[in-house]
Amino acid sequence: MFSITIFAGSPSWPGENGPAAYSEYAAYLHQRWGTNTDAMAVRRVEDQTAMGVLGSDFWHLSHLDCIYRQHPVTGEFLYRSNKDIFAEVHPIDFLLAAKVQAELTELIASSKEATIYSPLGAGHHVDHQIVASAALGMSAAGYNVVFYQDYPYAEDPAALTAAKLQMGREKWQPEFFTLSAQDLQTKIEAALCYRSQLDIFFDSDDDVSHRLRAYALTSTSHPEPGECIWHLTK
Repeated sequence: MFSITIFAGSPSWPGENGPAAYSEYAAYLHQRWGTNTDAMAVRRVEDQTAMGVLGSDFWHLSHLDCIYRQHPVTGEFLYRSNKDIFAEVHPIDFLLAAKVQAELTELIASSKEATIYSPLGAGHHVDHQIVASAALGMSAAGYNVVFYQDYPYAEDPAALTAAKLQMGREKWQPEFFTLSAQDLQTKIEAALCYRSQLDIFFDSDDDVSHRLRAYALTSTSHPEPGECIWHLTK
């Protein structure tokens, strides 16, 4: 088992390739996250720590997070506000899903029988939309792709419904699997490793634990705590 983080690249910084490649919005987010100027380096360490808790291998790809991406001609930042990153994918990014699909296909070329878990796109974050689109392409190419509910956005049932509609005409079949008490505790411990992101979504560590436990009990129609993933049916 391994986890792939698609948008894990660091933009260029002073002394490397000219001016720091981040906008005022990105600078604001760096301050809010409590990270240094290379926030993605912090994120990569957090991810490595979380994968250690889960016992998973990992790959970090070099694509830039949406807040750093720029128009290739004008240099304009494509996503400059909270509204932007939860809106439609910028037209310049339309080819990015194909690039991601090609890179993932190359990475797992010898493991076509593997199951690929992709975000469904609940919450409408542009990077999640791009990855979900790449996953749809891999599904069409014959890979075994399933979609997970993007937490914490999927706490809102309307966000989950909208994501499935956004993905197109395909029908969806849910699959439920239970989480043991240890599974759920491990999930909480892994989530707590992402320190730079927690206060965006949660009030405290206790809030993380409470909400993840509540979500495991309410995100499906089953009485046991668990997860729900989604399969495409033709």
